[in-house]
Amino acid sequence: MKYRAEIDGHPVSVELEERDGRVIARVDGRSYDLELAYPEKGLYVIFAGHHVFEAQVWTRERNSLQVKIRGRQLEARIIDRRHRKPAAEQHGGGQQNLVSPMPGKVVRVLLGVGDEAAAGQGVLVVEAMKMQNEIKSRQRGRVLKVLVSEGETVKANQVLAVVE
Repeated sequence: MKYRAEIDGHPVSVELEERDGRVIARVDGRSYDLELAYPEKGLYVIFAGHHVFEAQVWTRERNSLQVKIRGRQLEARIIDRRHRKPAAEQHGGGQQNLVSPMPGKVVRVLLGVGDEAAAGQGVLVVEAMKMQNEIKSRQRGRVLKVLVSEGETVKANQVLAVVE
C-alpha cells in the first residue's frame, strides 16, 4: 500500500509491503526491512537488523496516530492513499462487489443481508497492520450477500459482500 502522510507536520511518501511475515517499509525512498511483534494492544516491538525498538501507538482521531518511540512522541497522519485498488468494484446489472484492498482480518460487519446501504456508507471494516479500513458502498442499494464474518482472515481483492 502506498500512502501520502505527515509525520509531525512533514509530508512523506510511505509504502508498506508485507512479505514472508516481515514488513518492507519505504519512507521517502529509504527502505527498511522490519519484523514486528504485537505483545499487547497498542504496543509494538520493531526488529530492524540488530536494533530493537518499542513503540506505543494510539489514535486520537480518524487517520491520525500518536506514536511514542524512544521517549519521543510523534503524530502520524494519513493524507491520502495512492495506487490502491478501489474498495468497491462496479459490475454490470447494478451490482457491486465490495472487496478487501489488502490481506487482513474482518473486525466488524456493519450491515447485514437485506440492509439498505447509502452511497459512501460503510458495510464492513477490515484491519491490516493495525490500521482499520472501512469498506464502503459506492452506490445506494441493498446488501445482497455478506460472504465473511467477524474475525475471518481475508485476502487482497477477496469479495466480502455484494450490494445491488
